[in-house]
Amino acid sequence: MLLSNIKLLLDCSSLTSENLLDKEVEFCFGADLMSDVLRFARIGSLLLTGITNKQVLQVSEIMDLKGVIFVRGKEPEPGIIEEAEKRKLPLLKTNRLMFDSCGILYSNGLRGGKTLLEEKNEPKNNLHTVV
Repeated sequence: MLLSNIKLLLDCSSLTSENLLDKEVEFCFGADLMSDVLRFARIGSLLLTGITNKQVLQVSEIMDLKGVIFVRGKEPEPGIIEEAEKRKLPLLKTNRLMFDSCGILYSNGLRGGKTLLEEKNEPKNNLHTVV
């Protein structure tokens, strides 16, 4: 799905140039912990987050993100938009909540990060019931 279509689905406003919205997106990931993005997102995903600081730019570079959508009407810190423009990283903003945004994208065919911890070679959680 094109990022321009995602913009319409989530009622987003573009924070960077509209010409950056011609990217094809196959996966998305929603998180406010950048460590979760690094650990569980797929390379090349679209990120939905409420985090608005420079960590978003750093993680986007490491994970080769297709773009970032700030949820809950969040505005990025000063300098983030200009730096994203230099990096050709699309930034969008929606007033929708993260849960709703992810649900809309999932119902329109996008898939998320790894769905099971085992997909990242994580051991299964061995919970024991204590009586």
